[in-house]
Order: sequence, then C-alpha cells, then structure tokens
Amino acid sequence: MTAWLWSWNEGTVYAFADDTEVTEGRTLLADGAVIEAESEPRGIGGLVRDGSGAARGVWVQVVGRELTAECDGPCALASGRLCRHAVALALHAVERRLPWHAAPVDDTPCAPGEALDALTAVEKAAVLDRLLDARPELRAEADQLAVHLLAPRARVELTALQEGTAAEVEQALRTLDSDHLSTGYRPGFGYTGVYEAASRLIEPIIEQYEADVRRRLALGMPDAAEAVALGVLDGLDACEGDYDGDEVLCYAGEGLAEAYGFKIRELMRTAGRAVE
Repeated sequence: MTAWLWSWNEGTVYAFADDTEVTEGRTLLADGAVIEAESEPRGIGGLVRDGSGAARGVWVQVVGRELTAECDGPCALASGRLCRHAVALALHAVERRLPWHAAPVDDTPCAPGEALDALTAVEKAAVLDRLLDARPELRAEADQLAVHLLAPRARVELTALQEGTAAEVEQALRTLDSDHLSTGYRPGFGYTGVYEAASRLIEPIIEQYEADVRRRLALGMPDAAEAVALGVLDGLDACEGDYDGDEVLCYAGEGLAEAYGFKIRELMRTAGRAVE
C-alpha cells in the first residue's frame, strides 16, 4: 500500500476554480498572502490571509482525480470548486514544487463508518445532500438536528456559544496585520487616515457575525442570536485598550464595542432583545 504522486500544475488548479476566484487567488499570492503551506497525506494545508488581514485555514486535497478544498473563511465553496484562498495556496504549492500525495490505495474493505469519519466537512455536506435527495423522508429529522445546532436551548449551551464567539472575535481582531493598513491619498477616493484604514480591516470580521445574528433571528432563534450578539460585544470589550505592540487595534480608537457593535445592538433591539 503506497501513496501515488498526483500530477499537477497551474492549469490543473485553474480547471477547478472559476475565473473570478482564479483572479483573486493570483492577487492574494502576489501580495504574499500565503503565510504557511505544507504537504499533507491528501494534498496541501496552510494559512492564507484575506483582504481583512485575518489568517484563514485552507486545505486543498486530492479526491480521486480531482481537487477539492476546505476554507474556514466566509467563502461559499461550490462543490468541486476552489475559493480564492484555496487557489492562492495551490498556486503557491505549484511555485515551490511541494509534493501532493493522494491517499494510499488500500484494497482492504473499510470498516462500517470508517469512510464517513474520514470525510472532510465539504464532503460530508455533499453526502448529506445526496442522502436527502435519495431519502426525502429524512429531511424533517435532518431539519430538527439543524435547528438544535443553530438554536441550542440549554443555558450551558448558550453560554458556550457566547463564550466561543467572544474568543473567536478577540482572536480575529488581535491577529489583524498592521502591514495591511492602507493609508494615504488615492485618486478618486481622497485621503484615508489610519483610523479609517483600521476600520476597513475590522468591519468585515464583525459583519460575518452580524450576518449570523440576522440568520438566526430570521429563523426564529432569538436566544441563539442574542448569545452570538453578546459574544461579539464581549470579544470587542476584551480587546479594549490592551494592545501588544503594533496591532491594528492600536489605530482603531476607543470604545470598540460602542463603535463596531452598533449594528448588532440595533438588530437585537429591533428584535426586542436589547443587548449591551
């Protein structure tokens, strides 16, 4: 049982990505956004910074004779397609001739459940879609599980959601790279000060959680939406005034929760759940 070396080049990467993702991926690569890349048993794993400066975990893998990807950023990955972060990582690997080894071929039958446990999150989503297409009677049960996942009712689960969100927000903000602050005069745009430049990096992170709050409110899950909203505000508060070195937060001003949590507070106020 040996692993086989997969043949790949730039053309291979382009074949599994849309034109827009290829263009944006090439831009990320040119900007030095790939900060870590290494060969893994089924492909390449690494870290890629996006436009907000946040580092995204990315995995480009060989599945059969095709490429597939996972990205922990806000990318909406279509089945069998690579997002811009995955394109940047894959092209980085091509440039540096990193070896991609497909999974070893083993003729021994899998134990029950072994193949399912080995699937990536993207592959599991594809399996779920196919399962529900083949077994529509399971859709109601699957929906109940989805509701439980998005709208925990136990206080301990809601607390965990709030604390987890706070930790995610704090980490994302503290790891923003000040090298991505874009200040100065731009023709047609005027002068960008350091405060505005910092806001442009911080706001996309908070907007992801605003979208999550909206989603849960739209689904009639106010308790879960409130837990996420409070977590965002807690994460912003945790970043207040305690900066290490040359962080982007040093240029963001004071009252982070007040300034960047305004939209989330308004969402919750409109829903009858004022949060502070």
